[in-house]
Amino acid sequence: MKKFLTLIAVAAMAFAAQADILTVAEGTDEAQYAPFYGFQMDALGAKSQVIYPADMLADMNGGTITEIKFYPTQAFGALGSGNLQISLKEVEQDRYTSTTLVTDATVVGNAYPVQGNIEWVIVFDQPFEYHGGNLMVETELIQVGSFKATKFFGQSFSYAVGLAQYKYTWGTEYYYEAEQVLPKATFIYEGGGSQEEGIANLSEANALEDNAEFTFDGDAVVTFFKDGLLFLRDESGYAQISGVEGTFENGQVLSQGWNATKTSIVNGWVKYINAAGLSASGETNAELAAAQKLTGAVDESMLNAYVYIENASPSSSGTPILPQRYFTLPDNSKLYATDCLWPTNWDAGSYNVYGILCKDRGTVRINPVAFEPYVEPQGLRGDVNMNNDVTIADVTALIDYLLSGDPTGISLENANCNLQDLA
Repeated sequence: MKKFLTLIAVAAMAFAAQADILTVAEGTDEAQYAPFYGFQMDALGAKSQVIYPADMLADMNGGTITEIKFYPTQAFGALGSGNLQISLKEVEQDRYTSTTLVTDATVVGNAYPVQGNIEWVIVFDQPFEYHGGNLMVETELIQVGSFKATKFFGQSFSYAVGLAQYKYTWGTEYYYEAEQVLPKATFIYEGGGSQEEGIANLSEANALEDNAEFTFDGDAVVTFFKDGLLFLRDESGYAQISGVEGTFENGQVLSQGWNATKTSIVNGWVKYINAAGLSASGETNAELAAAQKLTGAVDESMLNAYVYIENASPSSSGTPILPQRYFTLPDNSKLYATDCLWPTNWDAGSYNVYGILCKDRGTVRINPVAFEPYVEPQGLRGDVNMNNDVTIADVTALIDYLLSGDPTGISLENANCNLQDLA
């Protein structure tokens, strides 16, 4: 019997050794509306949601959450014998800016506070795999109890980190309460914090095998975002992520630690899917985010790049039924247009054409996303070498022309110092 008990003790110790503990939002501020709203514990369907930012949970990245613990400011009162359903979801947002709740969260179990307890421990029926994103925790009243004022310790924020939704039993209108205190929480999890080093650049991610999952630990800059397609650039290359929720703006640098799966659209043209943990870091990089000017032929290394063609006039080839429109680049190469990402329509004329490079019918093509009328640049008197500055180098460039007769790389119009001021 002693040997049997000893084996149980050893097994319990081994299990405990595998579990890790992470406590966050350790403040003395008081949350009233999350993790649940005590005054609405008799309102069936009442929900509370709260979002824990990814940077607080970095040590848990890659782990499996099995339990959460919350801390009331005093022992629980008589809340009856109701039941709360607990759900989790990784989300793009880190706050609530409207009365829209997060949907499609994963149910992990049920729990209800016991009168007199000074902690609320929620042991999951279904462990939750955490991949490094902002984590939303939801409680929903699925069996009514009794209302009682209840508050929880936590950390105060300047914006709404939580949102409660409820309606009175005699009405149909929903009411909402914003919560600016993030409840103190202890997460019990297994694994995480010791995963392999993530991918450092987009070129490395693009070279992975199809269906390979990865964590990105580099600095990727947003170049273009539309209809859930997010286009990125870093010093090594370009990428696109599909199925992206939220809003992103040109120039934003993504926070490190997001996860995705690499896949191929067609040979040589890749995208990432099932991304989690995407958020803006607060930093920007306008240089990498700017559309790249095309002056010559493009190849597959620039797929997913955000580009533009200056002073472009569309031409057509092919049959009237299946015309192929194209632009002629400064080196006289042709860049065909496509609508493989979004429909494209334009009229004849000269434009600056902005678009994404993609692959269609076996070649790299541009899917235009914007057109603007081309405006002839204004001259700068004396700027012979066209570097937007007038120095002795312009005199040298003009002398070289007079001696050689070759005007390549200079502007004879700018060399005319009788040029009228065009500014």
